[in-house]
Amino acid sequence: MKKMFSHFLFVPASAVFALLLIGAGSEMKNGATSSMTDSLASGVTSSTTSTAISKTTTSAVSRATSSIGSRMTGSLISGITSSGTSSHFKSSLTSSMTNSFSSFVTSSPSGTQVVLSAYAEEVARIIKFDRQILLIVKEITHERIGRLVGFDADGYQIIAPGIVVSVPEDKSDNILAELRRRLQSYHYMAFVVEMNDAIKVYKIGVLKGTDQYEILRIMHTDGDDYDISNKDVIDWLKELERKAPFDIIGADSDWVEIEFKKVPKDLKTIAEEVYDFSPDTIDQGPGSVDELVKEIRKTNRLFLWWD
Repeated sequence: MKKMFSHFLFVPASAVFALLLIGAGSEMKNGATSSMTDSLASGVTSSTTSTAISKTTTSAVSRATSSIGSRMTGSLISGITSSGTSSHFKSSLTSSMTNSFSSFVTSSPSGTQVVLSAYAEEVARIIKFDRQILLIVKEITHERIGRLVGFDADGYQIIAPGIVVSVPEDKSDNILAELRRRLQSYHYMAFVVEMNDAIKVYKIGVLKGTDQYEILRIMHTDGDDYDISNKDVIDWLKELERKAPFDIIGADSDWVEIEFKKVPKDLKTIAEEVYDFSPDTIDQGPGSVDELVKEIRKTNRLFLWWD
């Protein structure tokens, strides 16, 4: 780097020396003949109207510039007036720095910069997530990205192949909807993974794939207190989905929330089936089958849980 800067400092000094020589040549030319009144510089940039002037000018400039031509990598006039090599150096340096920094930064549609931490970059590498997914999550939530935690069959926590962010409770619905909309085309799924009403913070997880039942496998959702296995929960929901299509929008080890794509026709029958499969959903929720029907009709959602 020091050699490169000394090179550029040398160019102006050489140029000044060349100008002095040109000035001297100009004075000699003026003293020798009045017909050589054109400036010496014009002899460098264009052909003169006199053969003798052209030869004299070219010879003088050639002698004046021969010692510095290799350093300036261009014509004398170009080197004096444009500093093209310096511009190229600055452009290359800026480009290199920008490319390195852009691996951590992108711009959101609003024009603000979105920056991933070194930790988030490492998480994306380890779980083989498209880093664009993390940039989208960061852009929408403005929150720190962490590793998703799931559960095994014995109820122990495990590190899952996904990410998680904490969001304010009052913004969780909007953030979840936006994440699901933006991530769908990339084949990633967003879902609520934890609801902490005490501190009014929800956690939203993201998994790669399009099989929504993988969410339940990762979280190992079951009704263990009622001898309802994870497979039982998945099979029951698949049967319900055939009658009333829905999206899984949240799950933890003992609950799952779904959102119907349209209000089911026979809500009363569905509510009765819910009570048989998940009594806590009604007993510790709306209180009756009829009230659950009203709740589903109002929210278009069903929250199943086993306390």
